[in-house]
Amino acid sequence: MEQPQNRAQTSQNGSQERTLPPSIYHPKKTTDVSKTLADSYLKAKNFYQQDEFQKTIDVLESKVLNTTSSIQFEAYLLAALSSSYLDNSVAATSYLQQANQLIAARHPDNQNKLKETKASIFEHFDNWLEVVKIRMDLTYNLPLNEGKENQEKLWLAIQNLTQNEVDELFQQEKPLLNGWLTISSILRNQTLSIEQQLKMFKKWQAENPSHPAAITPPQDFKIMASVEQMAPKKIVLMLPMTGKLERASQAIIDGFFATFYNQKEARPQVNIVNVDNYKNIEQALAAANEQQPDVIIGPLQKNNVAQISRLDLPYPVIALNQLDINLHPKNLYHFSLNPEDEIHELIAFAKQEGATRAAILSTQDTWALKQSDEFRAQATKENVKITSNQSYSDTPKGRQGAIQKLLLVNESHARKRLVEQWTGSQVEGLARSREDLDYVYYVGKLNDAKQIRPLLDFYFADKIPMLASSTLNDSAPEKSTKPEDIERILFTELPALTPNNSSLDVLPKQSSNILRRLQALGADSYLLANKYQLFALLPTTKISANTGIITMDENGIFHKRPEIMTYRKGNLVYADSHQFFEQKESSEK
Repeated sequence: MEQPQNRAQTSQNGSQERTLPPSIYHPKKTTDVSKTLADSYLKAKNFYQQDEFQKTIDVLESKVLNTTSSIQFEAYLLAALSSSYLDNSVAATSYLQQANQLIAARHPDNQNKLKETKASIFEHFDNWLEVVKIRMDLTYNLPLNEGKENQEKLWLAIQNLTQNEVDELFQQEKPLLNGWLTISSILRNQTLSIEQQLKMFKKWQAENPSHPAAITPPQDFKIMASVEQMAPKKIVLMLPMTGKLERASQAIIDGFFATFYNQKEARPQVNIVNVDNYKNIEQALAAANEQQPDVIIGPLQKNNVAQISRLDLPYPVIALNQLDINLHPKNLYHFSLNPEDEIHELIAFAKQEGATRAAILSTQDTWALKQSDEFRAQATKENVKITSNQSYSDTPKGRQGAIQKLLLVNESHARKRLVEQWTGSQVEGLARSREDLDYVYYVGKLNDAKQIRPLLDFYFADKIPMLASSTLNDSAPEKSTKPEDIERILFTELPALTPNNSSLDVLPKQSSNILRRLQALGADSYLLANKYQLFALLPTTKISANTGIITMDENGIFHKRPEIMTYRKGNLVYADSHQFFEQKESSEK
């Protein structure tokens, strides 16, 4: 079996590098461990260090876990970690539960080790809400000399929370936790300059001198102090303002200036270079460079981004598109609405419940087929099995045929006919859908999806959710839409387009959600123009903004963690993974 990519070392969200389970307190003497048992456990640990996770589990299962000994507890933790790197959350949870049932787990030190392992597993699956809860628990239970690393990981987890998750935790009214959430909210307030955020933190620090974050402030605030005076004095927007992308560019500019005017102190000078006024992007870039800007935002078109990626860039450029292969030349950054981040978030969301088997269903629009290819590629990277990949023509027969193939209903019909031929008599029964499917990744618009959901239900796939990127949510549901036809459809969405978010309310209402997302992109491009240097100085930097939780990878690509939404009784609401995926049997390892 091909081993999955070690995401703990390459995570966009700041999860820590993979380590072995920490040393364990054992109530028994180590003499109960035979040389054969000790050698087997050492062999398993060596496999683990070599990223041979399945071999680690195989050795532990056959040689170690079935023998009562002082290393059994640690072996279960190792098995749990290995399962998580195989993206099997169900098996990881099962191993943790079995470890917790051992006598060794009763010791407080081992309870801490168990929680630390559980937190690491939740970090792997991007379940940041649970990570925060566990690491807060560890804050109260770890010895004073062991709390520093946990505090750093707690802060990273809090910074990975969506605003909806932060609001949920605030409602628990736990003073220590609320302190962490309060200073996170200072960084999330994008109406404040870096200087104002630092002032607010220092004020909070003075008012809460005994809080761990006041005693040892997060690195974010220390780094921000070093770039406080680096706010840009001049920004150039380099966009196509008169051609076919005029509306898109105008939406970006509207969002940019919404944040620009929302800033409560000195603002930079802003100039616009219309790319359409020049023969090529090189000339447009030269015109932008002549103004000696602190940062350039644009271009928007992918072919233009490809061209400037081969040029010398004397000033930082935040391109609003990204390439299939990014070599990260000096001074070039990428910030876009690429669906890759949304696909990753959906896959991680499903994995939290052990859902790792997906089918792809898309309309036959060019953009939809391209996105289905992107999902398949991302699924391969993230150890998700694709059971079927279907596209369909937008006709009743086309939709029905694709669903039957996707669910193997046509094979069920064929088996029924074969039995009737063998027996010479009619067989009563209904066609059933396949059972090796956790969810359907759907690529299409909401009006397309509302015709697919009832078909899935008709073929007994009513418990299989549909997952989609934000392209599904192109507009609000039509008044004639039946609520049940768009339920159990989960999709990503930018925070700026979620209920109760008023960050872009100053702008005229757009009927097109695509233009609203471009406004959010423009708004956040202004934030990044002011704060992009933070990401270079502190790679774990995260900014909660209109497009999501923004991070930057080693190639200068800004990634976004969106919200996951669904419709319930016709209303747009936040989704919870526990509500949509059937619980898997823990024996599935």
